[in-house]
Amino acid sequence: MNPKVLPIVNAVGCVVLVGFIFIQWLEGQGLERDLGETRTREILEKNARTEAEQQITQLRSDIQGLKDSVDSIRQAAEAAEKELVIKNEEIAKFAAGLEEARAMIVTWEAAVKERDEALKLRDEALQKRDEAIAARDSKLKEVNAQLVATRKRLDEAVAELKKAGAR
Repeated sequence: MNPKVLPIVNAVGCVVLVGFIFIQWLEGQGLERDLGETRTREILEKNARTEAEQQITQLRSDIQGLKDSVDSIRQAAEAAEKELVIKNEEIAKFAAGLEEARAMIVTWEAAVKERDEALKLRDEALQKRDEAIAARDSKLKEVNAQLVATRKRLDEAVAELKKAGAR
């Protein structure tokens, strides 16, 4: 080989090697860029997965809270229903007691009316008796006055007889 060709072949080989290195470097840069993008996507996906897991946890917690609320509301409704049944029974008892009390009031009103009528009749009888006693007393006073007058005449007649007998 010609000694002049060797440096040219060597230079061409170096240029080719530099070209390969440059191509490798560009491919490396592209791979590094792709790797960076892939890592960024991986981080984003990981963050999205973490957020999704947090949302799932939050939703499960919310669902459990809602289930507990529904159970609590159901229990409260059942308790209210039982209380309503008890209140209805009490109302029925009170209504029966009220009817019984009304019947007793009617009975008592009738008894009071009868008592008032009996008292009125008694008062009328007592008034008639008082009138009869007053009439009897006035008659007794009249008879007593007549008796006193008769006794006085009798005493006068006896006194005249004693005078006449003493003469």
